[in-house]
Amino acid sequence: MPTIVSHPQVVETGSEVPTMIGLVADDFTGAADSAGVFTQHGWTVRLLVDGVDADGIDTETDAPAEPNTVLAIATGSRSLSQADAADVTARAVRRLAAAGVQRLFVKVDSTMRGPVPAQVSGAMDAWGATHPTPRAIVSPAFPAQGRTVVGGVVLVDGTPVDETASGRDPFAPVASSRLADLLPGFARLPSTGALPPLPARTYADAQTDGDLDALTHLLDQDPAVVAVGSAGLASALARRWRHPAKPAVRHAVGGGIVVAVTSLHPVSARQVSELAASARPGVDIVTTPAAPDRSPARVADELAKRVSALVKAQDVGALVVVGGDGVASILRDLRATAVSIDDVLEAGCPTGTIVGGVAHGVRIVSKSGGFGSPSALSNLVSLLQSTPTSQNPPVPLTEGRTS
Repeated sequence: MPTIVSHPQVVETGSEVPTMIGLVADDFTGAADSAGVFTQHGWTVRLLVDGVDADGIDTETDAPAEPNTVLAIATGSRSLSQADAADVTARAVRRLAAAGVQRLFVKVDSTMRGPVPAQVSGAMDAWGATHPTPRAIVSPAFPAQGRTVVGGVVLVDGTPVDETASGRDPFAPVASSRLADLLPGFARLPSTGALPPLPARTYADAQTDGDLDALTHLLDQDPAVVAVGSAGLASALARRWRHPAKPAVRHAVGGGIVVAVTSLHPVSARQVSELAASARPGVDIVTTPAAPDRSPARVADELAKRVSALVKAQDVGALVVVGGDGVASILRDLRATAVSIDDVLEAGCPTGTIVGGVAHGVRIVSKSGGFGSPSALSNLVSLLQSTPTSQNPPVPLTEGRTS
C-alpha cells in the first residue's frame, strides 16, 4: 500500500463549510448509516474497508476522488475494552486527519451500547494533534427511529434505554439510561449559550430533528469541536453542510440477492422470519445461530465465509447485510477495499457498490439489527428486485471478479 509522510498543519478556529468530512464509527453498519445520509445532500461517500489496519495513507483509497467527500472508517470498537476502543478510535482519526479532513464526526450507538467514553477520548486525543483545544458535544438521539434524549436520559420510544433490549444486549448491555452515568466527567449542555465558556466534554438533549439542527449551530462554529452522535446528528450536519443534489440512483439489480444476518436483536429475528415466510425466488438467507460461547467476531467470520462461497458460486446482484460485525467480515472476506455509498433506501439502510475484490461492482445494503418494522427486509428485497436493470457501472477488467 502506498504510504506518504504527512505533517498536518494546526487548524485555526473559524466557521467554514467543509469540503471533506471524516467519520469514525464503532461498527460498519453505523458507519454506512451515518455516512450514507450525506449522499442525500450532495456529498460523495467512501467507506474504507481496511479501517484502522492500514499503514499510512493509501493515495488511491484515502484521497477524495472529488470535492465534498465524506471519508468514513469503522473501528469495530463496540465490543472492545475501554483502552482498546480509545486506541483504535485514535488511530482512525489520525488516518483521517492525515488524509485532510476538516471536520470530525464520531458515530456512536444511538442506545449508547459500547465504550462510548473511550471512543470520545481517543478521538479528542488524536484530533488535538491538529486542533490544540479539542472539545466534544455528544447527542446520540435519532428521533426518526424513536431514540431521544430528554433531561439527560436516553429513551427508546419513550422507554429508558436500560429497560429495553439494549439493556439486555448479550455483548454490550447498557447499564443506565442517564448520560451522566454513561459519560462520567461530561457536563450537560445548556439550552442556550456560546461555545467558548463550555466544558471540553458535554452532552445534549434532543427530542426532534429540529433540536439536532439547532445543535449543529454550535458544532459549525469551531472545527476543533468533535461531533459525537448517531445517524440523527449526522443527518442534521448533512443538512447544514448540504451541496447541490446529485442524479438519482436506480437500485434494482439483476442476479440473486443474498441476505446475511449476524444481529441477534429481536427486531432482526422478526424481519428474517417475515422475509423467509414470503419465499421470494432468487433470495438466499444466511443467518447465524445464537452462540453465547462464541465472540461476535468469530460468528461474523463464519458467516462471511458462507456468503463468499455464494458470491463465487452464483450470479449475485446484491448483498443485504444486517449487523456491523457481519458486513465488515463479509467485505474483508471478499477482499473489498471500500464501499462507494450512493443513497439511503430507507432510514438506517444505506446502499452503494463494493469497490475491489471478488464482488467488485455488486450492490450492497447494510442495516443495523435494532431498526425497522417487521417487513423491513422484505421491503428492501422488493426494491432491489423491482424491474432488474444494468444500472450499476461496468466492472473494469483490471478489477473484475476473481476467485
